[in-house]
Amino acid sequence: SPKCDLCSGFSQVDLCREEKSNRLCVAKRILCHSRADSERAVREAEYHRRLRHPNLLTCLGHSVGQPITSVAATVVAEVILVLPYHRRGTLSEELDLCRIAKSSIGLNRILSTISGLCSGLAAMHSADLAHRDLKTGNVLLDDSLRPILMDFGSVTDKLVWINSRQEAVRWQDFAAEHCSMTYRAPELYNVPCPGIISEKADIWSLGCVLYALCYNESPFDPVYSRGDSVALATCSGIKLPTSPEFERPSLAEIRTVLAPLLISAGLPTEEPEDDATEAAVVSQGDVRLTSVADTQEA
Repeated sequence: SPKCDLCSGFSQVDLCREEKSNRLCVAKRILCHSRADSERAVREAEYHRRLRHPNLLTCLGHSVGQPITSVAATVVAEVILVLPYHRRGTLSEELDLCRIAKSSIGLNRILSTISGLCSGLAAMHSADLAHRDLKTGNVLLDDSLRPILMDFGSVTDKLVWINSRQEAVRWQDFAAEHCSMTYRAPELYNVPCPGIISEKADIWSLGCVLYALCYNESPFDPVYSRGDSVALATCSGIKLPTSPEFERPSLAEIRTVLAPLLISAGLPTEEPEDDATEAAVVSQGDVRLTSVADTQEA
């Protein structure tokens, strides 16, 4: 993926087993090289626990280890996030298999997946937050194929006001580090000054995900693979209408359009309440893990 790991550092994921319940879970270990990095990693855990929705990944617990030193560089702290394990993996992995097989996930799956992501994003936006890195690789699939948005290391306030060139450069650097190139909105390549970055950056990414669901890849994946400028393709290749009535839609407008399509396909228009998600959250002190798999890079 063109996206860097959280905290500009090194993160690993371990498949573990929670001793009390014997359930599988994932321990995401983040090595933080500054106090700001450590605070950002802890905020990621807090976002997971704050945003309680069936289409958003919860956090079972987190811890901040004592300062340590690595061979390559000084590490201020190791933050560990304990997350649910979903054996089906990510939407990106499924679409990779479809691309190899020259097949499609089908219209009903496309509709239900986009509907679920809209529901999850709506919950996030209602909490005045934006994800900033929605992509197929950040969508897990549960056993019922429900899409679950993960990786909250890129989450920011829903509305970001840009009042100076210095702020614009800072947010452009943030986007370069945390927002995947082939799903990144134009305003995150060329940050407006003065201006505002809103939650509609997520809508652009959602559109790229919808394209990927239809064609098994982002509209800008071929550009990236050729080594051409994704920024130029994003900002110039797709001409956005300037008339107000043709601006990028809101989530509410997208869900209004989706509703009759879901009904005609016999699919639910709202996600059911997830009692299992609520019951799965345990206090940090209750989580005791045993590694059951080799470490993998995140």
